[in-house]
Amino acid sequence: MIEEKGMQRIAGYFKEVELTEEYKPYFCSIGDAITIVIIGTFCGFRNLKQIHMWASHEKITGMLQEKFGIKHVPCYYWLTCLLAMLEPKSVSECFTRWVISLLPQSLEGQTVAFDGKTICSTSGMECYEAPLLSPSRLAGQ
Repeated sequence: MIEEKGMQRIAGYFKEVELTEEYKPYFCSIGDAITIVIIGTFCGFRNLKQIHMWASHEKITGMLQEKFGIKHVPCYYWLTCLLAMLEPKSVSECFTRWVISLLPQSLEGQTVAFDGKTICSTSGMECYEAPLLSPSRLAGQ
């Protein structure tokens, strides 16, 4: 089971994510925006609109502040703007580092399939070297 401290520090793994333009956080950091999307996805929401509606609920905003230190959920428009600034390859690398930190050392250097599928929209895109960087490729860098 994932330790609670690993979940609390999701944003920390995305501090080094590359952006397509300069951003100075005012209400919401890039790490907080990514954390909201990751947790919303884990909760089964399938698109950003659903994730934002969920995150904006009073009980959820309280939980996000208490458990993850997220003080402000941006409006839907601003959340989409923040996510549009992300460099995809950089997000993949940061995400992989975070997931590796949660796995037992006995799995180090191995590829772990969550559902056995590739992300649909990334496998055919020319801008990607591979749909996602596997933990073994990232560890070899």
